[in-house]
Amino acid sequence: MAKVFLITSHYMGVLLIDEILSAGDEISGIVAWPDSAGWYVPVEYDVRTKAFQNYLPLYEPEPKKLNSREFLQVIKKLKPDYIVSGYYPQLFSSELLSIPQGGCVNFHPTGLPKFRGLSPYFTHMLFGDKYNSITMHWLDEGADTGDIIAQASVEILKDDTGFTCGHRLTEAGAEIFRKYWPMVKAGTAPRIKQDQSMASVFNFDWSIAEIDWTKDAIDIKNLIKSISKPLSGAWTTIGKNKLYVWNAEIAEKPDIKNSASIEPGYIYAITGKGLCVKCGKGSLVLIDLDLNNNSVSPLGLLMDLGKNYSIKLGK
Repeated sequence: MAKVFLITSHYMGVLLIDEILSAGDEISGIVAWPDSAGWYVPVEYDVRTKAFQNYLPLYEPEPKKLNSREFLQVIKKLKPDYIVSGYYPQLFSSELLSIPQGGCVNFHPTGLPKFRGLSPYFTHMLFGDKYNSITMHWLDEGADTGDIIAQASVEILKDDTGFTCGHRLTEAGAEIFRKYWPMVKAGTAPRIKQDQSMASVFNFDWSIAEIDWTKDAIDIKNLIKSISKPLSGAWTTIGKNKLYVWNAEIAEKPDIKNSASIEPGYIYAITGKGLCVKCGKGSLVLIDLDLNNNSVSPLGLLMDLGKNYSIKLGK
């Protein structure tokens, strides 16, 4: 039986608790992210609740103090054989990495070496890929640069959002943990070097949620899809008001007269589906909207526009 110290958050952490306990191993302690950090965390995704339900010791240090001398002493006293981490956006110091004799294993929600850094589980969707990927890898002192143990992918479906696809992706991560964890403990798990020529970095920040209408319509659609409900959502402004866009489609054959003279963000038509908006390249049909946190139909919004607002979105 291995002793594991778990550093994690959200659904990945909940699944890892189940997998480690099901393997007959001991969880000597769990570090959970101390708040939702702006993410949607229902009770079934909450690591703290899962820890309490299983009578497991829970720690919630301020993330910046994870590598502090005081907290490292806490971990050292527990003498874990392994540290397992997943979806915890904090680099581990060399001293922390050296504590477990068996090493440190991490889950990163992209197909490394692509999108190293603070990349959420919808990153591949955001960049227009056909599949979302997750990597189980050994930790070293770099940012997601350690040797790869295994990877898994899930197809991004037409009606997926970042949340729904991320849910399946996280479950795919749990499946590869179940397969490769016995190899980790036996000392036979793969150590595949990352191809540095394929490496990239992406650090997500919620500031990208504000729609830039000068971008390609496809890129804007991917953004809307990636952070749609139940996440915080993509938004724009209309006058002094905030408009959330939860769903949009590419306007296949936009009928725009004098399109070269129309600025990005301009609402130029309404169809049976929604409002047609000019983008830097192409156009979008906005289907599901909230105005100032209240649901509004595209037609209702357009009627209000004629009375109260300009018909230009964004800055």
